[in-house]
Amino acid sequence: MKEMYQQSVSVGLEAILYSEHGRKSSEDWFFEYVDEVKSLPSDPCVPFVGLETKVEDWDGTLDATNEMLSVCDLVMGSVHRFPGEKGQVRGFGEVDPTEAIETEYRLSMAALENPDLDILGHPFGMSYRRFDVQPDEERVRQVINQASRNGKAIEINSRYHPNPWLWIKWCLEDGAMISLGSNAHDLTSVGQIVRVLKGEEAPWNPSES
Repeated sequence: MKEMYQQSVSVGLEAILYSEHGRKSSEDWFFEYVDEVKSLPSDPCVPFVGLETKVEDWDGTLDATNEMLSVCDLVMGSVHRFPGEKGQVRGFGEVDPTEAIETEYRLSMAALENPDLDILGHPFGMSYRRFDVQPDEERVRQVINQASRNGKAIEINSRYHPNPWLWIKWCLEDGAMISLGSNAHDLTSVGQIVRVLKGEEAPWNPSES
């Protein structure tokens, strides 16, 4: 935690959201993690307690307990798995790429109705990265509009979105809040989205996957 904070300071970030992956079964370590984030200094970079958890079902349920959600500054819900019509988790091999966009769209729209959600994590990221399909602008704009209407933020992520400036344009046009995400699972990725937007690093290119 401290290394990530020091790296944030070194690359000039003024705030960082620790959005550790968690689920309902994570309570055995989650509150210790919260205390560790809260112990970090608020100057020169403000640390926020966050959680990234998956959208579980077609109702937009988040895979976290009420106790976990209650101690977070910001909660990010992401589509990481696809449920079947009866609620079971489908293996990635069971999903035809032609289904991916519509499935992710439905889950995202449901999650944006969940009052516990603050940020929709890397929308259509599964379609882009795992299924190599490009969502159409109409579907993307519908999700962004839903976020705007419900006061939720859209995460624009340097690992999942090949054209982050286009996503920013759409969010600004539709009045949606923006969360800039670097998908930083290691120190070198901290602040990556800022460098991508400045043109200092190339954005993710689907053809290179």
